[in-house]
Amino acid sequence: MDIVLPVIVGLVIGFLIGLTGMGGGALTTPFLLLVMKLDPILAVGTDLTFAAITKTLGGIQHRREKNVSIKRVFWLAVGSIPASFLSAQFVLRHSENRAMFDEILPNILGVTLIIVSFIIIARAFHLLRDIVIFEMEWPPSWALIVIGAIGGVLVGMTSIGGGTVIMAMLLIFFSIPLNQLVGVDVTHGALLAMIAAINYLLAGQVDFMLVGLLLIGSLPGVWLGARAIKKIDLRIVRGILAVMIVAAGIELLFR
Repeated sequence: MDIVLPVIVGLVIGFLIGLTGMGGGALTTPFLLLVMKLDPILAVGTDLTFAAITKTLGGIQHRREKNVSIKRVFWLAVGSIPASFLSAQFVLRHSENRAMFDEILPNILGVTLIIVSFIIIARAFHLLRDIVIFEMEWPPSWALIVIGAIGGVLVGMTSIGGGTVIMAMLLIFFSIPLNQLVGVDVTHGALLAMIAAINYLLAGQVDFMLVGLLLIGSLPGVWLGARAIKKIDLRIVRGILAVMIVAAGIELLFR
């Protein structure tokens, strides 16, 4: 079961990432913390490494489906990459403070998960809708940089929430087709996770065996999700995803 369970979890997470662009870190990190009993910092590093590879494949598939704007991915990355690097360095430089990372980091993760779940629910039931009147509008480059920086800080410190928060802000203020949002989010998420994971790789905070087992499931899963995005009612998927995420967040807060 120690071998089979990560493969199954990876398959589910990969499919959700390919389908919605969300739920990777929000599901993987709690699984690593609560089920696999990893150290909090090791869990974040393992999740980021797993996410970088999974989302890269997802981004490639979305690119084939013509769902990715490289220009928008670039401007998001201008803000997110330095922000994630600095926040990850902050976490690693304070790793000797065991009380901080045994107690505070799981609480941060829990609160972030609950916030993420409410964002997903709001999107699923159309509570977060575009307020602009244009048929389609992407943010200007400076706005993408700011939005990317906010997501970068979340990813660098907790490995979760960045992609969902970025998508939520884009949905609130701009009119963008969902398939393009997911394609940009997955592609940008791959780049962001890759940069953030390097910090943890260099610090030796990655469980490569778990990464490998998760990838066995996630790689076919993300490919299937990216292909299915135009065929499945995403409200159903997001509703289930939100319930799973909020349950994990509550468990982290009150364990």
